[in-house]
Amino acid sequence: MNIRNVFAAAIVATSFVATPMVHAAGLNSPVHAMFAKTKTVKIVLMNDSGSPMEIKAGDEVIKLDAGKPVTVNLPEGTRMVSNTTTEKSQAGSLIAQVSSSLNGATIHIK
Repeated sequence: MNIRNVFAAAIVATSFVATPMVHAAGLNSPVHAMFAKTKTVKIVLMNDSGSPMEIKAGDEVIKLDAGKPVTVNLPEGTRMVSNTTTEKSQAGSLIAQVSSSLNGATIHIK
């Protein structure tokens, strides 16, 4: 009877020690994160600079004619970077990073 109590106490002690170690190791990552769909955000880009320009959104290059709106659907987290130099921005400068709060918004670029 005494051996069973010692064995039970050892199992309980091991579980108390192992649980924080499992959490610290990150082994409890949620399964739904691997299968989640990427949200896309609808944004209207408007070129107000007066000359044609290009925007790089992720790996995609988007051409913007002066004064004409362009509607794009981009995944959340995509960085939109200027691909041409204008009066107010240089090539490579960040315009915006796509988030769900921008859904349906119009971004005016000068």
